[in-house]
Amino acid sequence: MKEKKKDLDDLLSGLGIDGEEAPAPAAGLTEAAAEPDEPKSPEEVVEHFLVGLLLYLDPAYTLELRTAEDRIYVEILGGDLGRLIGKEGRTLKALEQLVNAVLAKQFGHRYRAVVDAAGYRRRRADRAVDLALKAAGRVVETGQAVPLPPMTPAERRAVHIALKDHPDVYTESQGQGEERHVVVYPRATGGETHP
Repeated sequence: MKEKKKDLDDLLSGLGIDGEEAPAPAAGLTEAAAEPDEPKSPEEVVEHFLVGLLLYLDPAYTLELRTAEDRIYVEILGGDLGRLIGKEGRTLKALEQLVNAVLAKQFGHRYRAVVDAAGYRRRRADRAVDLALKAAGRVVETGQAVPLPPMTPAERRAVHIALKDHPDVYTESQGQGEERHVVVYPRATGGETHP
């Protein structure tokens, strides 16, 4: 039996977000921001969507939002965060994809949301950097390249940034999809460096 495939508009309408009628304001929004004629800011759109969804899942969740240029950083606190994070962060990643789909529907691809729960992603990035620094030490000792385990794009980026100015090693991402990982290489001798 084939299930009827729903498009994003159907799914968003089911959550009370569609282009035809203005969504009800989320807790904490001002009355002026809730008027249908007023354009919503990206932060308000993200807050409204997540508050509605998280209230449905568990009213104990709370949000902290901050904005830096075109990025909206969301930290989810309270409630059952393990359930929200999911195995290896998959549920959290899916939630971030939904939030970014809502932002894209409203504003195109001008803004991007980064969703974390109780610092889960930050801790994972910190662990990846620690692992990379240890690998860099092994590379310096042995002169041999050291591959790191598969990582998310954010973790790989954190590793590249952490080792970017290291005088004795450089990094490259290799592999495809779920197997994409960073390899730490020794820099060439004689003053040469690899990008």
